[in-house]
Parts: sequence; C-alpha cells; structure tokens
Amino acid sequence: MKKNNRADSAPRQEVKMYDPNEAVIIGVDTDDGPSHWGYDEESNKNPLLEADVVFTYENGIIQNVLGRRDGDKVVIVAGRGRTRQLREANKRRVADGLPPWYLPVKIVQGDSRKMLVLKHGENSHRREQSPFVRAQQAYELSQQFPEDQAATIMGLGLAQFRSILKLLDVGPAVKKAVMEGSLKPTAAIELSSLSEADQATQLASIMSTAAVNGSKPTTRDVKAKVREANGKAPLETSATRIKKVVGILDKLEDGATKDDLWGAIKKIRNALK
Repeated sequence: MKKNNRADSAPRQEVKMYDPNEAVIIGVDTDDGPSHWGYDEESNKNPLLEADVVFTYENGIIQNVLGRRDGDKVVIVAGRGRTRQLREANKRRVADGLPPWYLPVKIVQGDSRKMLVLKHGENSHRREQSPFVRAQQAYELSQQFPEDQAATIMGLGLAQFRSILKLLDVGPAVKKAVMEGSLKPTAAIELSSLSEADQATQLASIMSTAAVNGSKPTTRDVKAKVREANGKAPLETSATRIKKVVGILDKLEDGATKDDLWGAIKKIRNALK
C-alpha cells in the first residue's frame, strides 16, 4: 500500500471565497489614514496594469490574498492590488454576461503588530517594488520591532536594512533620478548624508560628468563626490584610475625598450591597487 505522506495532523489554513467588493481595503473603502496598520497609500494609488486585469478576467485570482475578520467583514492584510484587479475584471465580466470570480482569502489572526508583519513580510519579497516603498516599509517595521527582527521580516541583513532606511533622507531631485533609472539606489544612499540643497548640487555635477563620459554614475563616483562635499580626502574613482593608466602610457616614447615597458606595467599595477 502506498504510504500517505500528507500532514493530516497539521492545522488547516482557512481559505474563504468572498465577493471582492465586500472585502475591505483600508484607505480605499474607508476613511482611515496612515495610523491604521492596513493603510498603504502607494498600493492604493498604483494604477492597475491592463495585462493583469485581462489575465484576471480570464483566470480569476490564482494566489490567495490575506484577510483578517472584523465583525461580519474581512479586511485585506496583503493583496490590495489583486483585490482591486479582480473588482475591475469582474465589472467587465458582468458587462459581457459572464459570472464574476470570487476572491480567495486566507484568514489570518493576530493583533495589529502581527498584521504589520504579514502585510510587509509578504510584499517585501516582491523585487519589483520601488526602493522607496521598501524604505517606507522598513521604517514602519522599525517603529514596532527591534532592527534585527524588522530586517528578518523583510528578508534583509541588518546592514542592508539600515541602508534602505537612508533612502527616506534623499531629496526630490535624487528620488526622481532613481525612479527614472539614471541613478542606482545604492548611489542615492551615499547622497542621503547631505542636505537636500547639496544633494541637488552634487547630483547635477555627477550627472554632467556621467553625460560627458557616456555612462551612468557608479556608487563609487557618488561616494567620491560626497567625500569632496564633506571636505574629506578624495576617493579614487574608476575614471581617475583610467586617467592614471593613460598618463603612464603617454609617457612611453616610440622605440621604448623592453625594460621601459616592464616599468610601465609595474606602474599601472600600482595605480590599479
């Protein structure tokens, strides 16, 4: 007889099917603001992607959302986007004479701190998230948990967690550059130690230099600029290293001997250390 490998003694996870219009999205279906654990302004305002709505129209929601019972209603803990998506898809299905899909909700229990863990814990592993959304999540968790626990909830190391928090200190100009893809988040973090005015000034200089070189600024380039702005010794960048190498090669004359070449190679090695 084939062995039964099911964990029949394990507690069952309750999943209920709901009309998505009856599930409550905090901040969309209610007047609650940021003080409520379920509020997520970024998610609430994000426009729905047409491709996602079309897929949901055809297939329904294939991944459970998380919900917490509140009297005779269920409040969405994680899965606001999927809930909104299904609402729109169902409008189209009803208009086309098709039956609406139901929303699969995995019921979770716990206090507001537990809900915060589930809300950010599920979303933090979605790598397509804006780095600034992750920074805000990190901040919210840091207000409720020790840093090491908050980092674990987000699936980050402590150093990564602390770095992400620094993104909340960048000014509008730097944030725009990151969102447009012209500046890496790690580079933006380096600029966060400066005032907003200095960030904008240094960013303009960095982007101007990058445009001349035909490349995007590296985190090392930005770190060098920040050191310069803080009056510290300049940090050698890839650009300055290249200049050193070019300078060494320019000094080689036509007809250079083998010893001259070896001497130049040694100087280049030292320059690149």
